[in-house]
Amino acid sequence: MAIAQFNEKEIRKTINIMKPDNQLFEIRVICENKKVYSGYFCDADHLIDALQIFHDGSEYNIYMTLNALHPACFDRSQKNILQYHSKATTSDNDVVGYDWLMVDLDPKRPTGTSATAEQLQKAKDKGNAVYKFMASIGFEQPLLGFSGNGVHLLYKIHFKNEPDKRELLEKCLKTLSMLFTDNEIDVDMTNFNPSRVCKLYGTLAQKGTDSKLRPHRMSRIVGCPDCLKVTDPKYLEKLADIYPQPQPAQPYNNYNPREFDLEEWLNKYNVGYTRESFSNGYKYVLNECPFDSNHTGKDACIFRLSNGSIGFHCFHNSCSTKTWRDVRMLYEPDAYEKKQMNYEKRIYTNHPPKKLEPVEGKPLFYTAESIFNMPHVDETFIKTGIDELDHRLRGLCKGKISVLSGLRGASKSTILSQMILSAIDNGFNVGCFSGELAPKNFMRWMNQQAAGKAHVAPTQFEGYYNTPKDIQKKIAQWMGRKFVLFNNSYGNNYTQIYKEFEKAIDEYKLDFLVLDNLMAFDISGLDMNKYDAQSKFTWSLKKLAEEKNVHILFVAHPRKAMGFLRLDDISGTGDLTNAADNGFIVHRVNDDFKRLTHQMFAWKDDNPIYDATNVIEIAKDRDGGTQDVFVPLFYEKETKRLKNYEAENKIYGWDKDEDGFSPLDEISPFED
Repeated sequence: MAIAQFNEKEIRKTINIMKPDNQLFEIRVICENKKVYSGYFCDADHLIDALQIFHDGSEYNIYMTLNALHPACFDRSQKNILQYHSKATTSDNDVVGYDWLMVDLDPKRPTGTSATAEQLQKAKDKGNAVYKFMASIGFEQPLLGFSGNGVHLLYKIHFKNEPDKRELLEKCLKTLSMLFTDNEIDVDMTNFNPSRVCKLYGTLAQKGTDSKLRPHRMSRIVGCPDCLKVTDPKYLEKLADIYPQPQPAQPYNNYNPREFDLEEWLNKYNVGYTRESFSNGYKYVLNECPFDSNHTGKDACIFRLSNGSIGFHCFHNSCSTKTWRDVRMLYEPDAYEKKQMNYEKRIYTNHPPKKLEPVEGKPLFYTAESIFNMPHVDETFIKTGIDELDHRLRGLCKGKISVLSGLRGASKSTILSQMILSAIDNGFNVGCFSGELAPKNFMRWMNQQAAGKAHVAPTQFEGYYNTPKDIQKKIAQWMGRKFVLFNNSYGNNYTQIYKEFEKAIDEYKLDFLVLDNLMAFDISGLDMNKYDAQSKFTWSLKKLAEEKNVHILFVAHPRKAMGFLRLDDISGTGDLTNAADNGFIVHRVNDDFKRLTHQMFAWKDDNPIYDATNVIEIAKDRDGGTQDVFVPLFYEKETKRLKNYEAENKIYGWDKDEDGFSPLDEISPFED
């Protein structure tokens, strides 16, 4: 009995889900005699009518384009019909945008044959593994398809057809192939070009002879969420970032990345592995994860590409942010510091250290009693205005430095300006460098925060508020010489600005110096090596803070982090966090924050911190040891304040009379 060639109900379901609202698509029919038919359609009715020319018994496979086509394609000769040997079919240039990232998992088998039931089960198992992995890094739920011989995971995306987007999708598929392709199941890496076609679900897959072992099967959609959400591009970038990057020529690889012998290194440190090949190199499946011996099986892998690039990935959340660099440093802590070590060896060989000469009154070693008899030095703490932080740390101690980090949009600048206002309100003098904001823009934000909800006015734009000029003037008079902002028109050369900081601290009697941010400075004058320059930058701030008895708070942006942002993710040298006395991370409480904290800390859905809009994390406290403390904050759009609690209404000094209260004539609790 002949098998039906297509299922009308399934085809309608496919078009309704994948090409809703009369979206244009091309259908391509490839017959066993290599004849190719093409047609353009905007609905299922015309498509099903056109398919009637194919009769049961003949062999052919039917495909559809995945992505958004230029409307003019509908005016080709094969409009609403399936035409043999059409002069023009969809090319990459005919595609205006990407709608789908298709992950195609296909059993490895001889060309022109269908898959066995056993092979299909392995493809489904692999599909489940991919599904779980993609969800763990933030992808939305996919459309699940059965091609007849394998499985598809189609993730909804929304990109223009541009070269950089094509490269991003290519890298995503290469990453998935690297992670999941094995000796039995292949992840297709070719599905990144814009004009890519996919099996038309609801049609028969006919590869080779229809047999009991390898039967022809009907393709179909097997799963679809109620609402297909578009995956944010940042998660595709996160996936692509797993792919190993070319190794630079450095001392740690003898200036030739290709010559680094990974297998020799693994054997040297007794790292057990099983080697598997994949399309672009080798996969070393580790017997156990270097960071957690409980992660066994195929949980952790090291990858080496044919160009010498090396990468590492563990599928467990607790290790998912670890890289090959982390693995190597676990066994060779100085692997990436050989250049510095060689330099120091050369310097100390030519210039041996001077003999230690004790100075009168300064012994080489202190006894406990001499330490006890040292004069007491009073510590001064600057209140940040963030109650929980001030309670746990007592504030920011003068003579020390802090580093603050956070992802883009986490409200780092908002918190900084509030800390400045709090310091001024408590009688301290503040200096600031803002490399990204002009003076007027800097003060516009701070004026709004200082003014408070009672003194800002709405604008014609929804959600935007202004501070009246008379209020701005009062705030400026209140600040007086307690606040100074570096003039960016004098450039960003750190060596020169450092000298001006020294002068400003003395001239304006500064207690608090805020630098936003490290990346805005030109620090090349400190050292030609980027990371050495960052080290010198950090230690120079440490020296300045101690010598001038000021607290210095600087912002450092993080590297791209695969998981929940930690202090180790701050870009550049480890000295950025090693030298700092305090480390803070600002988080935006969004879906990503909730998902990652669920994974890392096992927080429950009813955790009250999820009611906040932002969080400042105390990630380091050298004196008190406070760590992993998350302080909830609540954003108020009218004032751009991040409040300690939703009902908080802080009144700054400009709005108070001499006894500390708001003037009575400005308070109107009742109407006449």
